[in-house]
Amino acid sequence: MFLSERIEKVREVVVPGERLSDEGARAGEGCYRDDGNVFSSFLGVVERDEQRGVRVRPLRGKYMPKVDDFVVGKVIEVGLTDWTVDINSPYVGRLDSRDAGIEVDPITIDLRRYFDVGDYIGAKVISFDRVTPPSLTVKERGLGKIRGGIPISIIPSRVPRVIGKKGSMISMLDKMLKTKLVVGQNGYIIIQGGTPEDVSFTISVLRKIEEEAYTYGLTDRIKELLIKRYGNQNG
Repeated sequence: MFLSERIEKVREVVVPGERLSDEGARAGEGCYRDDGNVFSSFLGVVERDEQRGVRVRPLRGKYMPKVDDFVVGKVIEVGLTDWTVDINSPYVGRLDSRDAGIEVDPITIDLRRYFDVGDYIGAKVISFDRVTPPSLTVKERGLGKIRGGIPISIIPSRVPRVIGKKGSMISMLDKMLKTKLVVGQNGYIIIQGGTPEDVSFTISVLRKIEEEAYTYGLTDRIKELLIKRYGNQNG
């Protein structure tokens, strides 16, 4: 493959301070405005949208919590009235017993009965101000302890490609893989079910998505890979 052909398949990568727009576009995540122009705040991939404006997704880096994000976290400490949770971020998450639907008497109730060190949970970020740890909740439907499965992590900025536009990629993976995925927006993923061979294949698929996240035609290549492994399930 010629270099020019390869470049055409890679999404637009920008460096910090690079001008992205001079037409009054709105500056979204990863951008800033100066003298009417929009510039990139860091090394990343440009996304342009009529409603969201211009934004830049970082190529690498830890997860930065945002309110309403769904995260997969690992309990790393159990306190008298709360849990400390690793969410793949410079900040640890805090899950208060009240946000787990538990009324606690520290003298009589041991929170390890509910979530212990090493347990994985699916949670939602309910507050974060960059000063105090992000607060989590598991009170909503579909949240709580994740029972069983193999945990892996990917670069958080690649999670949108695992999900796909309007959920296209994750829908295809759910339909065609022999495993089920619990995908946190923080880059932690739990792989459930399947044989050891199915799990190994699932990991290889996720790594391919992670490595080729900023290339065009990725969904089609992943579909071909799945069909080669499991056949065309659409008949």
